[in-house]
Amino acid sequence: MTQRHNTGWLKVCSQSAMGLVLGAVVGTAQASGTMSGYQDDVESLDAALGSLVESYRADTQTGDELATFKQQWESVEYHEAVEDNAKPLYPLIWQAIGQLENTLDDSAAPSAVESAANRVRATLWQGLGALRLATSKAAGQPQEGSAESGETPITAIKEALDEALGEYYEGEIDEAKTLVSDAYMQRFEGLEGGLIELDPELVEGLEEDFNASLPNAMESGKDEQVATLVKSMKARLDQSRELLAGQESVEVF
Repeated sequence: MTQRHNTGWLKVCSQSAMGLVLGAVVGTAQASGTMSGYQDDVESLDAALGSLVESYRADTQTGDELATFKQQWESVEYHEAVEDNAKPLYPLIWQAIGQLENTLDDSAAPSAVESAANRVRATLWQGLGALRLATSKAAGQPQEGSAESGETPITAIKEALDEALGEYYEGEIDEAKTLVSDAYMQRFEGLEGGLIELDPELVEGLEEDFNASLPNAMESGKDEQVATLVKSMKARLDQSRELLAGQESVEVF
């Protein structure tokens, strides 16, 4: 099982930053990319961190890999989006990268390097979740629980999965699993009635991932499997959105 460490400082800062982000008004014109592009950026950065940790475990030189990671982080569109539209989270990402660099410079134990890398991962995924929700609000999409809300809560489910990944990489496994469970019980279940008539296999697969595959992978500390499952679930949630939109168009006409 992957060893986790206490990251309370990051949790308090990120929760405060998230609150500031969600309270801000974000213009969609400010973003130069798309949410799918930002997700690809974060997944690529996540993979680079995993490679760095493995190189360190193998006792190979990681200085160049960290420098490459920092260049990659600064060059992707996600970087600009966070800097412009999720300002409170931007310094937290840099602080986590700085801690990782210090840990490498100190020739710390592999478990400490992995913990520091996971702090960077957590802030990256939290930033993506903040951008997803802020972009949704800026686009005028009704929010869950609002009186005028009639839209499928796919965006909210994907934001919850981003947040769950952040909690997972912070070592808060129980909280990560709770976020996944709540996303299923409070949001996805409300979609199942319409979706099961359109694609029962899609619904069955997502049910299994929400309730078994993803929580079990989180409990076992299988980082690669957790990341792969979340990516797959988001793709199928996008497919669900398209199916439901198509159903609404048929009903209208």
